[in-house]
Amino acid sequence: MKKKALFASAIALMGIGLIGSCAISTARYDMGDAISFETGYYGFVARGVGTVTRVRGVSRTGNYSLLVTGRQESWNGITVNVSRQAIPFDDHEFELWVMPAQDAGAVTFQLSAEFVLRGHTIWRHFSGPLSNVTAQPGVWTRMSGFRPFYDFDTVNIYIETDAAGATASFYIDDVAFRHIIEEFVIEDLPSLHEVYADYFLFGTAVLPRDMRGPRFEFIQRHFNAITAGNDMKPEYLQPQPGVFTFDIADGIVETALDHGMTMIGHTLVWHTQSPGWMNPPGISREQAIENLVNHVTTVVSRYRGRVHAWDVVNEAFPSSVTHNPSDWRSNLRRTPWLDAIGYEFIEIAFRAAHAADPDAILYYNDYNLNQPGKREAVFHMVRELRERGVPIHGIGMQGHYSLTTPPRQVEDSIRRFSELGVKISITELDITVDHAQGWERLTPAAERMQAILFAQLFMIFRAHSDVIERVTLWGLDDGTSWRADRFPLPFNRNLSAKMAYFAILDPEGFLRENGVLVD
Repeated sequence: MKKKALFASAIALMGIGLIGSCAISTARYDMGDAISFETGYYGFVARGVGTVTRVRGVSRTGNYSLLVTGRQESWNGITVNVSRQAIPFDDHEFELWVMPAQDAGAVTFQLSAEFVLRGHTIWRHFSGPLSNVTAQPGVWTRMSGFRPFYDFDTVNIYIETDAAGATASFYIDDVAFRHIIEEFVIEDLPSLHEVYADYFLFGTAVLPRDMRGPRFEFIQRHFNAITAGNDMKPEYLQPQPGVFTFDIADGIVETALDHGMTMIGHTLVWHTQSPGWMNPPGISREQAIENLVNHVTTVVSRYRGRVHAWDVVNEAFPSSVTHNPSDWRSNLRRTPWLDAIGYEFIEIAFRAAHAADPDAILYYNDYNLNQPGKREAVFHMVRELRERGVPIHGIGMQGHYSLTTPPRQVEDSIRRFSELGVKISITELDITVDHAQGWERLTPAAERMQAILFAQLFMIFRAHSDVIERVTLWGLDDGTSWRADRFPLPFNRNLSAKMAYFAILDPEGFLRENGVLVD
């Protein structure tokens, strides 16, 4: 079947122009040259403590650059307000060149964005292999990154450093900002969710911009379950005490339900992407419990009857469990919730969620559950809590795998968890290719290895569909994946099918065609 994709880009920011190329050969149109500070500051100012000075004689191109001095903390740096040029919910790219001053030593820089909506602020890093770089003094180093923007009243892009470079002075030059609009011709391929209709729900994680236009057409073709990748996490829904920001999550839920899709909530309780006010050091146990219960109750109640299942507690265990997994309490990850409340925070969260929506399916969700030690710790925890009447209805095996993941370990965990009489979902499936050749190349051999593992896993998932409720890919495509540099999904950045798509479509046939024995 012939593959094709059409792309168009609209660029806007202060006469910023075209720099570089994209891995998917996006056509780009500019409104002028990149900013090289020959005639002014173009809105760039200091962020926090420090001074921004336009200097002559030190530049990458032209005669001028901007110098940042007087910094005292890593977040002090340089920032620019792009509110008039940016488009809410669309993808944007930002590019610049940085150079530490001669006396600064090597400095690690991070490209980030600050979104302010109705007085509430969130901060996010840009994605991409050059969004975080280490630069040497006296050497110009390119930075670039992309990210989908959220709704905003104000959005600022800024450059900060790691703690070691907190006081370092540095220069910037040749800045470009791009608003990217992608237009796709969706391939006429068999629907994955229709192929798996007799087995389990087939889902994907989404960003707000995925819920409209060609990307949503693509979702409708292949998926019948939706998980908000970020926008239902605690820091997004309650950034400040008692201040809930449901707008984006509401839109995702309503669109999914309007189109007959099953909505999954992710996640209610997590040590990451939760606002610091919820459980800061020194908080009383009573106050921490109140914060936990209020958040869970408010969020679940809002979506009562609309969200089918919740990832209630996420990643309560560390990456691996190496000692006595039956003593699950001693193996819990040291988190602010554990410090403030004790291991009972898990039970409290599940009971609060169940009280808010008795019909919702409640999951414990974690990664590396194919590893025997961690699998057993989770097994013992869920068994004990269920025996005490805690409403844990399912285990979410995230499924962040690599080419070295043994498929049989995954199957062993599915079998083990099925002994508990709970539902099982593969909640965040992707397979990274760690030896891919840089950001822009996935070799045919590596793509084939990835596809074989996808096929082996889906053979296992189909064989255990009596206990598997859902399989969810963690994102739509390689370009917007949280692991974009390692090509983890069955679709390329332009939403065209990779070998992995065909492996999922017909896993047994794919394995036979590639000379892999099928049990």
